[in-house]
Amino acid sequence: MTTSFDSAQPARRSSSSALIVGLVGAATILVLLLAGLTFFGLAIAIPIVMPVAQAYHLPVSPADAAIVARFAPLWWAFAGLAIASFAAAVVVLVKVIQFLSPAPRD
Repeated sequence: MTTSFDSAQPARRSSSSALIVGLVGAATILVLLLAGLTFFGLAIAIPIVMPVAQAYHLPVSPADAAIVARFAPLWWAFAGLAIASFAAAVVVLVKVIQFLSPAPRD
């Protein structure tokens, strides 16, 4: 004897679960966009910060100069993290839309 479930009826979602998924999805998307913008800013700023500081005769501590010298060659990593954050935000957006969309009626 086999047991089977009627899969013709799609599961109904309550409005509270849709609201929670929408709010959590929106918050996740905003956090990922903010992280992407931060990493993008770091990818741009770190390689140029020391020449700009020297051009405007700004005081820079030796410790700060050492940190910049160490992270400047890694601009590509920050750019990669920015792209990954933006891509993750798009994926979350698509999945939230798929979850919140009504099931197609046949």
